Amino acid sequence: MNALRLLVLFLCVAALPEMAGAANAARQIPLAAAEIDALLAAHWKKSGVTPNAPVTDEVFLRRVYLDLAGRIPTASEAVAFLDSKLPGKREALIDDLLARDSYVSNFYNFWADILRYKSHFVNTANVVPVAYEKFIKESLRANKPYDQFVRELLSAKGYAWDNGAIGYYQRDPEMPLDNMAITARIFLGTRIECAQCHDHPFDKWKQTEFYHLAAYTYGNKSVNEAFSGARDAIRARQDAINADFKKEKAAAKDGGKAAEQRKNERMEAMEYRKVVGIIKGPVGQLFSPIGTERRQDAALRLPPDFHQPDGKPGDLMKPRPIFGTAPELSPGNDPAEVFAQWATSPQNSTFTRVIVNRLWRKLFGLALIEPLDELNDKTTAMVPEVEARLEKLMVELHYDQRAFLAVIARTRAYQSAVTRGEFTRGEDTYHFPGPMLRRMTAEQVWDSVVALANHEPDARDLKREERNDRRIGVSHMACDAYLNFDGTKLVDMAYARLQAEKELQQRETAVKEAMITVKRNGDKAKEIELRHQEGALDRERGETFVKDFIMPVLTNLAQKKAGPDAKISVDETYKMNANPRVLPTETWKRLYVPGYGPMPKTAAQLAAEAQAEKQRLAALAGKLGFSGKEQDAFVTYCERARTEWLRASEFESPSPRGHFLRTMGQSDRDFVENANPNASIPQALALMNGDLVSAKGLLSPYSPLKLFVGKSPAPDAQVDAVYLALLARRPTPQEKSVWTKAAGRGLTSTDDLIYALMNTKQFIFIQ
Repeated sequence: MNALRLLVLFLCVAALPEMAGAANAARQIPLAAAEIDALLAAHWKKSGVTPNAPVTDEVFLRRVYLDLAGRIPTASEAVAFLDSKLPGKREALIDDLLARDSYVSNFYNFWADILRYKSHFVNTANVVPVAYEKFIKESLRANKPYDQFVRELLSAKGYAWDNGAIGYYQRDPEMPLDNMAITARIFLGTRIECAQCHDHPFDKWKQTEFYHLAAYTYGNKSVNEAFSGARDAIRARQDAINADFKKEKAAAKDGGKAAEQRKNERMEAMEYRKVVGIIKGPVGQLFSPIGTERRQDAALRLPPDFHQPDGKPGDLMKPRPIFGTAPELSPGNDPAEVFAQWATSPQNSTFTRVIVNRLWRKLFGLALIEPLDELNDKTTAMVPEVEARLEKLMVELHYDQRAFLAVIARTRAYQSAVTRGEFTRGEDTYHFPGPMLRRMTAEQVWDSVVALANHEPDARDLKREERNDRRIGVSHMACDAYLNFDGTKLVDMAYARLQAEKELQQRETAVKEAMITVKRNGDKAKEIELRHQEGALDRERGETFVKDFIMPVLTNLAQKKAGPDAKISVDETYKMNANPRVLPTETWKRLYVPGYGPMPKTAAQLAAEAQAEKQRLAALAGKLGFSGKEQDAFVTYCERARTEWLRASEFESPSPRGHFLRTMGQSDRDFVENANPNASIPQALALMNGDLVSAKGLLSPYSPLKLFVGKSPAPDAQVDAVYLALLARRPTPQEKSVWTKAAGRGLTSTDDLIYALMNTKQFIFIQ
């Protein structure tokens, strides 16, 4: 018992710092919000500005859901908040939303746009973007401090399965100068890219300063494969041939001509390119690249056309920050890690200034500095006192983004009516008497529709997450399989495969020659027979490759990692490409060695899970009053919603062209913050004529929207329900009067009201 008490006491003491930090933040948040309000009030008085009026609960509810959760509240969430009489319900809602997974979904979209995240990188293995996405989401889910998040991105190296943050550098593989220009813009608010080619024409930055900064990460190099053992074995054979050549040449009387000829013949007989192709061929996109390493010998020099007075072409550029001071680089130091420490330091006020303005703009629609990524020595915030306090607050909160957002959302300014009108950068000054009127982002529109169509609007796509984890595990497994296999033996196996391939090619040649004859003779039956023989040869090639090459490599890995009796499992549910020519590559994806991600589920396990899910949904249908065939139809609807009506963060990024998200302006992720906030005719047509507001979508009798409206038997109550579901408020007497008149003209169905409200500015804008 004493030991148990000691253990409990130890755990409590260990948790004290975290608990104290949370309690401290809880005390800081309301005090900081009041402080910001006081600074704004003093600024308004000084500037002769009248603050916007406080908003009603209805306006606050919809706004805070869209800003923090990324979607409108569901009808039941709206009713629960609006009907609550509890004091402090706004503060409680803010804290609740920031603790939900919907916050992760919303701010994943936010950061994916800034970081230009794509689900598929050009010439990059799938494992890198998959691991990068996981890193971003898990960082948000864990509420990782912003400075730590950025530091991990900027110092990232290693394999994707060990460190998903390498996706930041792999987004611009082998483009270190371009990547540094983007880094300076995103995290330091500095548009230094012009200095990449010449001294900046509109700012103080010199080309040499850019090159000194870029030298920190110039050593980044992609890890493209895991064939070092095989490469060393091939090089050893080549070295042996070269050594023999040198001996023969030294003893030769003809100047070494015969020796050189023998060397060339032996080199040619090695057919090493074909051997390398056999070794690398079956891996496909599992590699290329799979990681990032730092070349210690990388040397960045000024370009040949450099013509400024502060250097000359070819000068070596040593790492140096563009402002402030960074630790001296000692031998063995990783320059990128030193750069990351400097960039994210609390003493680097620019780093803090940028994130403060980013998060302020997320909630107010406008940063205290516009644009926030073109800072210079003359840049002044529109409300300097507020910006200075927010920078200090961010450091005090240890870069806790959730706590910082909680402060902003609690302010009187945020909870004030919006300002309607345009803001012109460089000409106007905004005093922040309230947020700016904004259109929803593409993701907010889509996710709001999901809240109307899916009974679990914040559900994660767990099946997709499982597939992605499997992708990571397969690449890790394949890499380790090669790294753990004897290189010499691997090359010997490749030569054996090369010989087998030559024999197969001879047989294929005979079949092709026979095919020419039978086609000329018009013998259709024989032609079909020969085609079957061609297919059989393809299958034989793939199956023997798996048996003689892949399985020995994998078996060796399993025995080294899990013991001599380890078994290689088969993923029963993986749907292999039927083409026998890709069988070797597909085999990697189908097999599993213990220790490389979760073990693939069996078909029986998946069937049991599907059945359990059907039972869960059937129970939900029963609670909603469905039975018999209607219950089955409800279950089918929910199952479809789980694949079609998912939040934007659960889809591949960006969505394909033609998807509703792209139509509504989702970024193509080619440039930083490249979403299009402007209205367009295709957007109007998508809302007016698309399948969203139809029996296939929101007007299905099984959608949350229709079920909520259908609960109200009286027509007046149904109108209230529609407004609550779409606008998070009840209709005004005037709006009810307008609907009554419309009903007199034949618009009696609430479906017509839903259609009308979905196509209003009230739905698409954040008030």
